[in-house]
Amino acid sequence: MRPDSSHSFPQTRGFTLIELLLAIAIAAIALSIVNMTFFESHRRIESVSKYQETYQMVRIVMDRIIKDLSCAYVPFSDREMTGDELSLYRFVGINDSDSGEDKDSIYFTTTTDLGLPSISGGICEAGYFLKEMEESEERYYLVRRDDCTFHYDLTSSGREMELAENVIGMDIVYLDKDLQEQEEWNLEDALYLPYQVRITITFAIGDESFEVTGVASPALSSIQLKKAQG
Repeated sequence: MRPDSSHSFPQTRGFTLIELLLAIAIAAIALSIVNMTFFESHRRIESVSKYQETYQMVRIVMDRIIKDLSCAYVPFSDREMTGDELSLYRFVGINDSDSGEDKDSIYFTTTTDLGLPSISGGICEAGYFLKEMEESEERYYLVRRDDCTFHYDLTSSGREMELAENVIGMDIVYLDKDLQEQEEWNLEDALYLPYQVRITITFAIGDESFEVTGVASPALSSIQLKKAQG
């Protein structure tokens, strides 16, 4: 008599179904892990790329500012200069703090060459200041304005260029001849250029922020001007 094997088929089918379900579950878990790893890697790559782009932008901007300040200009003159004459060679640093963040600005005469066809050197007034971004609260553009026309005092015209965005603050400190730090500077009062200028710009990347600091040493800071009395 042949052995009765009618009860073996359901057991075999049941065991195969369990294996199939386990295989599907393991595959689903493995696929989820792969997807999570892929998306996390992609997120990190995007984050690193964003940081690299921002750092590159910051480096170019800081190089531009330091070059402008290093070429700050005052005339070689032993004679006394009137207030109007001094205003032709302005160097004005304005200290401005709002809600705990520094939003300083600076305007000065420089001989730097931008390398642009329309401006091939000469003496220009350059200025750096923050302008609020319309689409983002508490974020600013870093703007450079230059005016190479003959004018007295600070210009309100000229060409403006937005050098950077998502700026949170800008702090500028000046070192005088006694090596003391000053928060503001005015050439008409000091009658010489600061020995050093330290610029700290705070940028935002997403919810994070970081600071970049550059130091410029004006080449003509040793020149002492004379102001006519009265």
